[in-house]
Formats: sequence, structure tokens, C-alpha cells
Amino acid sequence: MEHLFVSFKVNRDHIEEAKKIITKFIDQIKNKEPGTLFYRCYQEKSDETSFIHVMTFQNEDAEEAHRHTEYVKSFVNELYPMCEKELEFSELNLICSN
Repeated sequence: MEHLFVSFKVNRDHIEEAKKIITKFIDQIKNKEPGTLFYRCYQEKSDETSFIHVMTFQNEDAEEAHRHTEYVKSFVNELYPMCEKELEFSELNLICSN
């Protein structure tokens, strides 16, 4: 399995628009990517401009397929210009879960 963590901040005047874009994006993932086992977006309570995406892919092929979809390209083109700086990506190793 492949696990990723992405954090980013949007400009304050784009918070609601970003949330709509994120919701649409995750709905597309849910409906079109059986190899994406887990994909969640969180908004920080203490800083509403900060978002975190946590995802788990079945394998490297599923992650690669995800990255090359049209809706990922659309998401990038819509969301990235709203961000204060580049998104930060981290690959994770799962130690334990419930």
C-alpha cells in the first residue's frame, strides 16, 4: 500500500471555493478509483486556510493511475492558484492502525 499526506494553505478569500473544488474532487475519486482505498480532506480548526489530505492507494499502480486522471489535472489547475505556496507532499509508512 502507498500512503500520502499533503498539506496546503489557501488564500483566505478562496476558502469556500476551495472546499467546493475539494469536495467535487474527492467525489470523483470515490466513484472512479477502486484502487484508492482511503482519501480524506481535513481543514484545521485553528487555521481555516490550512488543509490536509490523507490518502491510501492499493499499490503504486493505483497511485500512478490516480495522478494521471483528467480530474486530478483539473483539480490542480483550479486549486493551486488559490494556494499561498506550493503544496507539501509526504510519503508515509504505516506503523499501525485500528
